[in-house]
Amino acid sequence: MTMLKNTWYAAAWSDELVHGRPLGRRFLNEPVVMFRQADGTPVALSDLCPHRFAPLHRGKQVGDVIQCGYHGLEFGADGRCVRNPHGKGVPSGARVRRYPMVERYNLLWIWPGAGEPDDTLIPGEFAFLTESGRAHNRGYINANANYLLMLDNLMDVSHALYLHSGSLTTEDMRQNYEPKVGIEDGVTKLVINQYEVVPPPFWAAALPPGTERVDVRETSHGHMPSLVMHEMVYSQVGRPPYSEGGVSSRSAHLYTPETDGTTHYFYCLSRDFHRDDAEVHEKISAELHRIFTTEDVPMIEAQQRLIGDRDLMSMKPALIHTDKASVLMRRHLAGLIEKEKAAAGELAGANH
Repeated sequence: MTMLKNTWYAAAWSDELVHGRPLGRRFLNEPVVMFRQADGTPVALSDLCPHRFAPLHRGKQVGDVIQCGYHGLEFGADGRCVRNPHGKGVPSGARVRRYPMVERYNLLWIWPGAGEPDDTLIPGEFAFLTESGRAHNRGYINANANYLLMLDNLMDVSHALYLHSGSLTTEDMRQNYEPKVGIEDGVTKLVINQYEVVPPPFWAAALPPGTERVDVRETSHGHMPSLVMHEMVYSQVGRPPYSEGGVSSRSAHLYTPETDGTTHYFYCLSRDFHRDDAEVHEKISAELHRIFTTEDVPMIEAQQRLIGDRDLMSMKPALIHTDKASVLMRRHLAGLIEKEKAAAGELAGANH
């Protein structure tokens, strides 16, 4: 399964990486160890110690270097071996790959490609993840499914009408469900407006007591390669979005390929209601985790088991109109991957 390499992927939430505690994860099939230097700078290196290819994350951090837990070789933030405790000197070839890493919006981002990293490719739309005037419910799930199937799930939100019926949607919302889809500046955009519908339980609890019907606007923005901003706006009937008596949320759904068949799923719901209520905050975190781990992920993992190693589109799915956004995003991503492969081929040819 091909993946875009010269881009940024979410690698961890900022608070997952603590000085003195190396964290090992696999990205795009490559094992990586991450650690923080004393000044807080995040570092990402290949997790393969070049001596015996033991995982460096099973070692320990010594100051600003990481010590292999198998034979004690130590590696600095640039990937060079800085100490060999056995004998004199450092063996030739004792170096591991360093991956560019930046910290933004309470996330650590990794650049797995060989090209020059471009910070502008991290979408500014995710700045809401650090807005102080909102409450944030964050989480992480490791899913046994390809990242594109996970991405499809948020770019075709019609699944919520059935998979999340009774929690995030009501049967009333299945009527007049007409998504509008397009691409603007490389971002796949989907919007759905519904009027005078019965609010589902998750949202009814946040609305003013006695609210029986609402107007709803749902939006998904798909950023390359597999980053989705999802917004829900519930308004009193006839009133504009964000007006008094309404509630809203923006969510980040960030899908990072771990392997061809597994995905790191980072999510965060950022809300403008019950912002200072600790009890509500915990309930929302628990409900989100329940929905994702008992509804979304099990369905997509079951889908993956049936598809196996095949590509979904190569199986010629019987597409319907609600698939438009996910198909557009897949095609756009496939085009970028082909361009990247062609450029890599030209570079390899020029070097021979």
